[in-house]
Amino acid sequence: MHEVNAVTVGVLGDNNGERMVPEVTPSTTFWEHVYRYAFASKYVSGKRVLDIACGEGYGSAALARAGAKSVVGVDVSEAACLHAKSKYGLDARQGSAENIPIGDESVDVVVSFETIEHVPNPLRFLDECIRVLAPGGMIVISTPNKGIYFSELAPNPHHCSEMTEEEFSTALTQRFREIEFFTQRPRLAKWWSLRTLASDIAPWTRFRFLHLIHKYIQLRLVPDTLGEPTPKQREAVVDVIQRTSQGRKSVLNPFAIRRQSSASGEKPTYIIATALRQ
Repeated sequence: MHEVNAVTVGVLGDNNGERMVPEVTPSTTFWEHVYRYAFASKYVSGKRVLDIACGEGYGSAALARAGAKSVVGVDVSEAACLHAKSKYGLDARQGSAENIPIGDESVDVVVSFETIEHVPNPLRFLDECIRVLAPGGMIVISTPNKGIYFSELAPNPHHCSEMTEEEFSTALTQRFREIEFFTQRPRLAKWWSLRTLASDIAPWTRFRFLHLIHKYIQLRLVPDTLGEPTPKQREAVVDVIQRTSQGRKSVLNPFAIRRQSSASGEKPTYIIATALRQ
């Protein structure tokens, strides 16, 4: 208990719950971040990686475990950086996303999960990512989908730069090439799409009996969708991310990251993109 309290005060408490701290973060946020870092793990083998807004450090540690040549974590919180160094032995540096404290063209991959919406000048942040990326380097980035995200949550006072899918796409297209979009946590989809099976809103949600059957099947086949992380999973989140990156994706799993499909009519809560430096 002493360790959890120290983490909470030193890392989570200084940012009003905005950072994912494995020991205490609610289950939905826990699984969202686990699947994001599992997704990013596919792109980092043998690469020099920057994890911007690294927070507690579990994600940077997972990227290192995935075979990255080197990983630098940057976070605005000195307490978070000190914790990441102590717990995971990371190269964690205090700094701003608008003024990243690493050299020009010094990394091959920038990982940025749930960062851009916190930055007062998001376009400057993207330009900084370009500056630190080597030619041909990749960014792996996510953001809440403005409108859809707000439709299920009260406005987040810590988010100053949320974007719609179109705004996010435009900002990336102006700066990067070979952009691919992915989605997470479908809010809804067309009734004929398999993505309806993982959506928050679906035809069967109108009928209590069918809704309960759907939730039961989800819990049985993909327990991560509804289950509370066990103490062991929370303690060994880096291992959980590694196993998740190697596992199969179920159509019932709302946390799994899938390629964007216009045909599905999906309205995702989160948008993820990969793109290469011009």
